[in-house]
Amino acid sequence: MSLPEIIKVDLNHFPTDKRFVQIPGKLVLADNLGNENFSSKTHEHPDYPVQVNMAVCFICLSGKIEMEIDLKNYTLTNGHTATILPGAFLQIKHIEEGTKSIFYAISTDFIKFTGNVKMGIEYVTMLKDKPVHKPGHAELKDNLAIYNELKKKLNDETYSFKEEVAKSYIKIMMCNTFQHYAKENTQHTQQPVNRKEELFLQFLKAVKEHYIENRSITFYADKLCISPKYLSSVVHSVSGKYATEWINQCVILEAKTMLRTEGCSIKDVSNHLNFANQSFFAKYFKQHTGYTPKEFKHL
Repeated sequence: MSLPEIIKVDLNHFPTDKRFVQIPGKLVLADNLGNENFSSKTHEHPDYPVQVNMAVCFICLSGKIEMEIDLKNYTLTNGHTATILPGAFLQIKHIEEGTKSIFYAISTDFIKFTGNVKMGIEYVTMLKDKPVHKPGHAELKDNLAIYNELKKKLNDETYSFKEEVAKSYIKIMMCNTFQHYAKENTQHTQQPVNRKEELFLQFLKAVKEHYIENRSITFYADKLCISPKYLSSVVHSVSGKYATEWINQCVILEAKTMLRTEGCSIKDVSNHLNFANQSFFAKYFKQHTGYTPKEFKHL
């Protein structure tokens, strides 16, 4: 029996019809602010998590959207905004009839945050831990105006600078979100990118590419041509978390998603994540979650 695959979704999965305003392969916008209706019929969205290989944002203007992000349940109501990072697992569970919302998705290479790297790392961590927030009236009004203007530019067949203006507008909306989190946390001063921050970003990239095949700090240190001790020190000083925590976080999230996927056995998950045997995987999983794989599978 073949192992059921986790569905990975990117911008190429969106149809090229009038429901979606887009720059092919880079940006997709969709809303039902007119007379359109986003149905919540089961067949219109999968009843299992998919992994998004893009940044995704939902803004619920009225009604209610229930979703699962990285296996945690969230409810979006009036004004709530969900920001879902590339690599996260997403499942739309229910959309209330009559809900009005905005959706946009951005490829990972279309927009890059170029501000303070340490601050950017902290905000990404916050977005991962708290992907849903309720913007203030001014922020919501500003983002709606920007969205409508962006949609207008992309729909204008005579406009020649669609990519340039899209990057600018999306960055403004990103900064508005960052500003929301900045108000909830201590102020940051602008610092130049240093060697430790560069190494940390390279470490995260390597983990994303190789966590399924390798969980060893030595492996990632060798990739970066530094010692395991120095890598551990760098990761902790920049992020406040240990290198093993970042690696284990990716492994456990993949394991949880697979265990919730119909047709995936515990043995399948153990083999896919390159554990020596099913017993070793079970001990590892319980150590990091408090549950055995069997217990988690039936929660």
